[in-house]
Amino acid sequence: MSLRISLLLGLALAATAALAQAPSPAAAQDYDCANFSTQAEAQEYLLPGDPYRLDGDSDGIACEDLPCPCSYESPGGGEPPPEESTPPPRSYHLSRGAARRAARAEVREFVGRNFQVTSGSVGHCQRFSERRVDCRGIARGRTDNTRTTCRLRIVVRAVNRQPRARLASVRCRTVDTR
Repeated sequence: MSLRISLLLGLALAATAALAQAPSPAAAQDYDCANFSTQAEAQEYLLPGDPYRLDGDSDGIACEDLPCPCSYESPGGGEPPPEESTPPPRSYHLSRGAARRAARAEVREFVGRNFQVTSGSVGHCQRFSERRVDCRGIARGRTDNTRTTCRLRIVVRAVNRQPRARLASVRCRTVDTR
């Protein structure tokens, strides 16, 4: 009986230790100042306790070295310049629809550059981050003697608030149909 109690107590202690070492939800997705284009955008991610370590000097202002628009008044005080009086732009979120359109354009370019394929399409698109979506595509072509199928992976990223697609990988297979 005491052996069972000791075994259960040992398992409970091991489980508690494992949970204590598990990463916190904040550590699951870590941000740093390089993830943001403006100070105001970084300020939106400054949480109580600063889990992302965006406020190096603990003054309540995140990533002070990033360019404005800023979420605070300049140290000189007074009236901010007219260009800073507009509210900061919202953080850009690349939609899957915009990513799919950019991926379709990239597939059309691929089909135009390769004489072995005559048609192409975009299939499933998967989000990897706020500014990155990966899409799968396929391009096909047929001649009297061959059939070609190319599987494409297209990475779409937001660059200057615009979707930019590039082919990340291409795997083509040509089969003799004679």
